[in-house]
Amino acid sequence: MPDLYQVIERPLITEKALELNGQRRYAFAVHPEANKHQIREAIQTLLTDGEGNAVTVVDVNTLRVKGKVKRFRAFGRVTVGRTATYKKAIVTLAEGQSLQIFEGV
Repeated sequence: MPDLYQVIERPLITEKALELNGQRRYAFAVHPEANKHQIREAIQTLLTDGEGNAVTVVDVNTLRVKGKVKRFRAFGRVTVGRTATYKKAIVTLAEGQSLQIFEGV
């Protein structure tokens, strides 16, 4: 069971995630064992909007992103590796709210 400060690992800054910001939806990489209730509590407790007020989470969607197989040449041989598997959470905020960490990105 992850601690409140271990639930959110990092925000995801991708083209698709930035398109969701206009719809008050934000993407985060989260702890693999965190559930939706823990993610909601962590976002509402730790993050604030532009004015310093606590945000209200309306919805939390989670999914697991499987790691991709990568091939690379090392010492004259082709080596096969894999990127890490992680859990992603897409959080929807209440009407009129936004997160300060994504402003200006």
